[in-house]
Amino acid sequence: MERIWINWKDNCRKALSSVVAFLLVLVMYGCSGNSSDEPESEMLVLNATSLLIEADGADVTEFTVTKGNQDVTAAAEILQDGKVFSGTRFYTDTEGEYKFSARYNGETSAEIVVRATKSENLVMPADPEPDRYEGFVKRVLLLQATGTWCGWCPAVMASIKEYNNSFSDGMAVFAAAHNRDAMSNDFADKVIQWLSVSGFPTLNINLVPGETVSCYTNGSDVVTANVDAIRKVVETYTAKDAKSAIAAVVRADKASNKVEVEAKIKIAEGGSYRVAAWLLEDGILDNSQQNYTDLTDDFSTHNNVLRQSSASLAFGDKLGDSLPAGSTEDYSCSFTLSSEKMDNCRVVIMVTAPEGGVFAVDNVVMCPLNDKVGFEYK
Repeated sequence: MERIWINWKDNCRKALSSVVAFLLVLVMYGCSGNSSDEPESEMLVLNATSLLIEADGADVTEFTVTKGNQDVTAAAEILQDGKVFSGTRFYTDTEGEYKFSARYNGETSAEIVVRATKSENLVMPADPEPDRYEGFVKRVLLLQATGTWCGWCPAVMASIKEYNNSFSDGMAVFAAAHNRDAMSNDFADKVIQWLSVSGFPTLNINLVPGETVSCYTNGSDVVTANVDAIRKVVETYTAKDAKSAIAAVVRADKASNKVEVEAKIKIAEGGSYRVAAWLLEDGILDNSQQNYTDLTDDFSTHNNVLRQSSASLAFGDKLGDSLPAGSTEDYSCSFTLSSEKMDNCRVVIMVTAPEGGVFAVDNVVMCPLNDKVGFEYK
């Protein structure tokens, strides 16, 4: 099994032996079937006009069922929590997450989740310990530098997916900055440049240049090994004391295509701090992902994609230069969606502080749209 330290330089590849180089050519040739000229998938898919609705008894999402390019809604069954759902329209006046799937000719589709929320309930959560300014729960930001042209990147993609399946504690917040593909953008390029990424894939820790997770890129147990490596990093970094804590409300309005972020930040240690909110998008389909690995997962669906940032700098904009310990700061920003699909978006809010001569992520939270997160204490 080949192990690559993810911050390796480009010229490392030039050191490959001629035999390995020949094998890589064969693998690249064999992966050509993953390109965008591949026939349409024949998978059964349940579609919804919206995965995010207002819990007012009037806002509706409508379902359709497709098999490849064929609409089979009329002949299919829609299931809610495994039981047959009557009709193709769903609405509710009760907040919650509602799970649906479709069944057709003995095949069952993947499950989708419709979230119903009440706008009037989207207020900043009450602080359970308003006088406490220590012992904050700390999370770590893991930033994947990637691109669909990168044939080794599927190893990290599959490992992140498996990590999230294995650990649901939310202590790791993942984001993906794409380079030189259809999902790249100016801010993602700015982050990659700030981190001095010279080899792909890279899995960076807390936006510190050169601070990376080392991962395998090929082999029979590559995903298991990488999940173990990621978990060790998460446990190490989240065991440290956090200087800051974040509470937030994220409101989304489909009519205006706007997302508004309101946050409060508690400061445990006086000093200089910066802040940023990132808009991430899941479920982006792109069949051009190259794959030099032995993995056969679905690499046409891209998650955690960094789409927009509230900050002009990779490590955040100024929150304050001399913030006192025991203070609580306010922060707000907004995003206007363009090509992003609102149903698939969420927001990451981070606070950075000086560490080793750079601003590193001190704490970070993830908040779905039309949802809220409160201050958390150990």
